[in-house]
Amino acid sequence: MLRRVIPRLALLLLLAAGCQNYNFNPVGNCIIQPGSTSFQLSNQATADVLFVVDDSGSMEPEHARLAANFSAFMDALASAQKARQQNGLSAFDFHIAITTSSIFESWKTVLPVTCGGTGPTCDVKQSHYTQNENQLACTAAEVGEACDDVIEDYYFQTTNPSNVATYCTDPGVGTPQAAYPAGNFVAAAGNPLVLHFTKDLNWASWGTATPDSKLQTLVAQFQQNIDVGSCGSGMEQHLEAGRLAVEKALNMNGLKQPAAVAAGEWPHDGAKLVVVFVGDEDDCSNPNDPTQALAFDPANPASTTPGSDVCIEEQTTKPVSSQKLFKIADYATFFTTLPSAAGSSAYRSLGAAFIYSAQINSCTSDSSGNTTCTPGTCTCQCPPSCATCGPSAQGECQIPSDCTGKIPFLTGVGGTSIGSRFSQLSSQLRSAGASTYEASVCDADWSATLQGIANLVKPPSGLTLPTTPASSDVMVLRIQHADGTNDRYCKGPGANEDWEFVACNGQTTDGIIPTSCISINHGLGSCEANPGETYIAQYLGKVPQDGCLVAADCASALGGKVTDWTCLGASAPQTGTCVCAQ
Repeated sequence: MLRRVIPRLALLLLLAAGCQNYNFNPVGNCIIQPGSTSFQLSNQATADVLFVVDDSGSMEPEHARLAANFSAFMDALASAQKARQQNGLSAFDFHIAITTSSIFESWKTVLPVTCGGTGPTCDVKQSHYTQNENQLACTAAEVGEACDDVIEDYYFQTTNPSNVATYCTDPGVGTPQAAYPAGNFVAAAGNPLVLHFTKDLNWASWGTATPDSKLQTLVAQFQQNIDVGSCGSGMEQHLEAGRLAVEKALNMNGLKQPAAVAAGEWPHDGAKLVVVFVGDEDDCSNPNDPTQALAFDPANPASTTPGSDVCIEEQTTKPVSSQKLFKIADYATFFTTLPSAAGSSAYRSLGAAFIYSAQINSCTSDSSGNTTCTPGTCTCQCPPSCATCGPSAQGECQIPSDCTGKIPFLTGVGGTSIGSRFSQLSSQLRSAGASTYEASVCDADWSATLQGIANLVKPPSGLTLPTTPASSDVMVLRIQHADGTNDRYCKGPGANEDWEFVACNGQTTDGIIPTSCISINHGLGSCEANPGETYIAQYLGKVPQDGCLVAADCASALGGKVTDWTCLGASAPQTGTCVCAQ
């Protein structure tokens, strides 16, 4: 930190301390109070990564691209690991788990069916796929209500049957008649459910003629695990699957991941959470209830047509308040308020990536390093490596000629443009201070996409403060050693310094004007914390964020009870605010 800043901050902190007899709570227009926030890097991990991948029938080409381009993901992370080691810093760990978008698929029955029988259950005599489908139980209050055929299991054959609707050429992690993952982690046979890319791997060997064998094995296992198949539910529920996966991993609400995942294996205390959603159709998270779920109609083919199915119809014809789809705001709150560790009041750092149907060449980066795209029907691009391209080709060359499955830009009730549920959640997460990255699922080359995801996995790019500092001169950022000794101060704020203020929650800045978000310039390498160390920001904050306008506000802030408050001077003349002390 610049030497001139520390004495002034110390002086102002003393002034604030001298006023402790008064109320330094968020009242009035101009009260200031000492503020601080911290973020400790876990000793065990920097990031826990969850891929939520669409496993419906249209996704086979995308799985191939994800697997084929995973080396770009590794290249970006290996470069970051090498740079840290060159700067005398420790490498970091990251841990990858995968689940799919399959929770259930609901169909209207040919004949009206009501809750009844024993249980009571939704007594479907003839399921859409089989006569012996196990139905969800109805509550006693729902007996007599109309109910749908809710399917929770894989139904397919790998040899062409007479009923081609159940024919599947890429089962992936799916097994006929086995339950959909519904948030459970998945992996190829014999592979771990969580892949641990630890700091003790020989990262310097990556990209050489003799890469580390353990690292090679992990990469190969990811490429196998990410091929989740294309035999899953056609009612993709990415957001709900992501929520369930995290709840099960944290043993929330009585849910658990399979026994093969050890307690504490994912996520790790203090680690950043990175969730990656991959899908070519929009999210359709809705109630897993035979009387409440959205349902495809076998008598109406349009109800299952990508881009116009019942899930899209729900968004475009009904106001949010009456939709059966789960609310985006609830998912935003869930992912941004997860505790960093059991019993901790601090929230877990979050990054989120959305690889969805977005217009090609529409993706741009903002001033905070987030990448956003314009949702819409995208034109499938054939990778330049393919000699032939089309439905009959193999792997990533198997591109559907009509881009089947890609969603259009949506228009809601009253003509309001609503994008997609992916883009809506991405926007709300950014508003809450999370980092997001978006890309088009139709891109021919996913290397740039995976590099963007890798950037989310790297150590935190900044901190979010509970209030806005009164001035850039009353802000200190330091790194505390794991044992509480040997603090290191970071220089700033400024675009070419160790850290700067960045726009968040509607605030504006030029890098120096205070906001409640700060960004660390990892490119300089001089403000980097090791695993176990803590970033600590200390400052004098304005309460409320707008501060006071004139010195007289100091007297009126406490209802006239205090008359001898004075303005220390304009701390931010461009906004007309001032800092007050008694």
